[in-house]
Formats: sequence, structure tokens, C-alpha cells
Amino acid sequence: MENSNLNDLLRRIKEKDMTALEEIYSAMKNCVYGLAFTYTKSHSDSEDIVQDTFLTVWKKCNTYSENNPKAWIMTIAKNLSINCIKKNKINLELDENISYNENFESTANTEMIKSMLSNLKDAECKIVVMYSHGFSHAEIAEVLSLPCSTVRWKYRNAIKKLMKLSGGGKND
Repeated sequence: MENSNLNDLLRRIKEKDMTALEEIYSAMKNCVYGLAFTYTKSHSDSEDIVQDTFLTVWKKCNTYSENNPKAWIMTIAKNLSINCIKKNKINLELDENISYNENFESTANTEMIKSMLSNLKDAECKIVVMYSHGFSHAEIAEVLSLPCSTVRWKYRNAIKKLMKLSGGGKND
């Protein structure tokens, strides 16, 4: 969903339009879940974070300044994820029962993707997951509080690693 559409929805949410919240939830829930899961490695915590993120959007929409709605929502999700980790002192290693999201249909693909992503550093994994959900490098940089050039560099390195793991990369 385009930023202008998300801005319109957030304006409607400021006016307490529940339909707008439902629309923004439908548009962003998978992205929020993916980010939360990269932090928590827990399905139930990630689902809670999705709900808490949109509850926070509803409650705090008056603080939104119409810059970048995706980044604002994902920053809320990131902060809630970090708070969850601190609160629960979660073991950050990948769980063997990972199923990243609805988009990965077959078990074989899920296992292959899980295996490949587990070979990436944590920041690289977050960047690849967010990019696969349609975030630009600039939006990822804003959410992760990194320079855009660093995000691009980490993304390129992650893709090179993934290509090598899949057998499609050059043997340097």
C-alpha cells in the first residue's frame, strides 16, 4: 500500500474511523508480524505484538506527523518487539519450528528458507525480511536506525550469501 493511502487511513483513524484501522491492519499485519518475528523468534509473541502495534496506532495516531507511515508503524512494532525481548528475556536463537509467514506455502520451501535465513546475521535477516515485504532501503534504514548506505550494503551482502547457499552464487 502506498504511503499516501496509509496517510489517508491514519487521518481517518485520528477521527476514530474503525474501518480505516481495519484497512491499515489488513495492509500491514504481515509486515509487522515478519518484523516482530525476526526479533522475538516466537509466533505467539509476534501475534501479540501485531495486535499491540495496531492498538498503539489507534491510541497514538494524534502523534503521527505524516512523514512516513510505514516507518512509523514499523518503529512501533520494533519498539514493542524489543520491549518483549527485554520483558521475557527470550532466547534469540532460531526456533526449529519456524514458519515465517503465510506466504511460504510448502513445508519444503519453509524449511529451505528457514535454513538459508539462519545463515545470515540478525541485521541481515531483518533487512531481507523487511525488503521482501515491500519496504524500501530508506524505510528499513529509518525503522532500524541505520544509515541507508549500511542497509543497502548489508542487503547486498545478505543476497550474495543467499545466492551462494542456493548454489546460484559465484564460487569466489
